[in-house]
Amino acid sequence: MDIQRLRNLTTGRLHTEMDHIYADLGAITGGLGLMTHMIPRACRSIEPWLREKVKDPRFWDKEYDTSHTGDFELPEPTAAERAAMWERYSAMPSPLEGKKVVVATVRD
Repeated sequence: MDIQRLRNLTTGRLHTEMDHIYADLGAITGGLGLMTHMIPRACRSIEPWLREKVKDPRFWDKEYDTSHTGDFELPEPTAAERAAMWERYSAMPSPLEGKKVVVATVRD
């Protein structure tokens, strides 16, 4: 994985494009169709797994750093690891809880 894209997920700062965050979170969690309001919880739900795989403290410095470049060999999570991510995600409160939500539908 490109280090700048990985830093998107480890530092909480945007180093590349938002599309990369959607794609990378989807690839890690195995989930498709993540929406904007889901990103913070998805990032928190994968953090324990990422910390286990990404030991270099430079990735966790919370800094915007474009000089940190190259590739990082990030393994694909196992089914059990993904299930744990989704368990953590589901246990977190929804940011939409208690708010009026408008559902839009498409008409033919």
